[in-house]
Amino acid sequence: MPASTTSYRWVLAVSTAVLFPALILHTTCVAVMGPGTWGSGVVEALPDFREPTAVVEQYRKEFLSAPMEADPSARRTPPPPDGSGILGEIRWAHHSADRAIYLTEDVRGANRTSRIYVAENGRNRELPVPPEHVVARPQWVGDRIVYERWNPWALPPVAKLRRYVSGFADPSLRPEASLYGSDSEFREWHYLMPGHSLKAAPGGRRAALLRSGALLAGYYSIHVWDTRSEDTTAVISLREHDGNAANSFSLSWSADSKALRIVGSTDGFDRRAPRAQDGRGGVDLDLLYLVPEGTVYDLELSR
Repeated sequence: MPASTTSYRWVLAVSTAVLFPALILHTTCVAVMGPGTWGSGVVEALPDFREPTAVVEQYRKEFLSAPMEADPSARRTPPPPDGSGILGEIRWAHHSADRAIYLTEDVRGANRTSRIYVAENGRNRELPVPPEHVVARPQWVGDRIVYERWNPWALPPVAKLRRYVSGFADPSLRPEASLYGSDSEFREWHYLMPGHSLKAAPGGRRAALLRSGALLAGYYSIHVWDTRSEDTTAVISLREHDGNAANSFSLSWSADSKALRIVGSTDGFDRRAPRAQDGRGGVDLDLLYLVPEGTVYDLELSR
């Protein structure tokens, strides 16, 4: 028997014995549990804290003079007047200058319809939204609108595998949470990047966002996005405390959009850090990220 034939059969035997079972195992894991952090953009950015400088102290005073709110624009956005033509129950509102966005939800039996309205110059306009999108937190980022799309991997096994295979050609299918931006006329939406919990800076030139793997995994990386491009910078990664990122930490911007404050608590910065039980423990956070420097300062170090 020629040596080449023997080598070919040997390679085929090894492939059958090793690669095929591995492929079956991988496919089964995806079908049952989903692809994990695939396409989520979450990274492990461990902290390198610096002691505050005189510039940082000025930002500290600014933030202390203006107590943090979860989203002040959402709280202060006035409700639309009666007879405005806005259908459904308002779930979210966001304003910038004299413009407002309303996200409504209309539930009829098993059908749930989300609508986005823009209120500007005394008139309301409904924006087209892809019917397959589960929309959250639409907001002004400069002169365009960005919303979050929730697309969980909690699907039947066959549908999960179909989406997984399609995701190799279409990156928008990979993450559970992603950002979509409008065109200048608010008629079309396009996929921007993975992420959620967007916090736009004044003027919309920058925005902070979170990235995480599977929902409820509890580990997040905080990123700053230059909204004039698709460039993002990882600031720090952390594990939520007490099982809820919304209550664990919050983000706010300085007036000049050059400093991002991170306040709250965490169960650790390492991806392998264990979760605290029953809300106990946790590390207090009071951090300041200076965008021009790319440096994280621990405000606790100067107290």
